[in-house]
Amino acid sequence: MRRSILSACLILLVTACATDRARIDIATTTCCASPDYKTFTVTAQDIPAFLGPLMMSNFTVAFAAIGMQPVTSDGDVNVILRFEQVSRDPQDVKKDDFQEHLAAGDAMRFMARIVVDVHDGKTGKVVWSGHIQRLHDVGAGEYMHTGPASIAIYQAFQRLLTHYPKG
Repeated sequence: MRRSILSACLILLVTACATDRARIDIATTTCCASPDYKTFTVTAQDIPAFLGPLMMSNFTVAFAAIGMQPVTSDGDVNVILRFEQVSRDPQDVKKDDFQEHLAAGDAMRFMARIVVDVHDGKTGKVVWSGHIQRLHDVGAGEYMHTGPASIAIYQAFQRLLTHYPKG
């Protein structure tokens, strides 16, 4: 049951992203990687199989756009994309950061976050970290619109990576 609820939430993660791309929030939490890094690998951790490739491909394109070169192994940095879901109790929310209404009925409200941890390829130490996130109101019968969601995710990664040191 828990697995099916999580799967439903993850499917709907991208649905809400598709409706308004500007509402995906970003944050850098660990800085600063060396601008001397040139190559990277990327893996998904704790992201369902259907969502992992979408996240990995969009991150790879966004990271390559700032000058990093993807490789299949032994990168200067190893990037791990990790999913986190933070449940939100509507009783605890006085004012919604995204100026949305609270969902009625059987809907679920949660914060979906993709954490980006960049590890030094030799030491394994986290040298840069950030995340993209979005507050979701998910109702029964909603589904993922892959195309618009992919664009929104790519744009969020682009904005996040403006804070990554350039070589």
